[in-house]
Amino acid sequence: MLRILPGVSQSFGERLRALRTRRRLTPSGLAHAVGVTEGAIRQMESGQTKSASFAVGLRLARILGVTPEYLATGEDGAAAKAPADAPTLHLVEQLTLQVHALDRRVRALESPRAAKRGRSAD
Repeated sequence: MLRILPGVSQSFGERLRALRTRRRLTPSGLAHAVGVTEGAIRQMESGQTKSASFAVGLRLARILGVTPEYLATGEDGAAAKAPADAPTLHLVEQLTLQVHALDRRVRALESPRAAKRGRSAD
């Protein structure tokens, strides 16, 4: 599990408050940026609201600079999957280089043929 804010409890409200204060936003400032009331932010932070609606959650995550998954769960699945994807990315890069090399060879081989065909047609 990746924790962006070590030592922060896993409650949504505490995570929201910690992220807001880390960005030096007041509840009012965050509410204005997201398009909700200050009361809504305070209710989310205090635990009176367990989580935000989907649209509000997406806006909160964007403003606070985290993934929606991290804001909702405290875990960032994208970061956890990155190492497993690295070998695949490396393989794709190698194959791309090989395809480009083959393409250059084919073009080089076709060029003299095209020139010879043009001369024989005259």
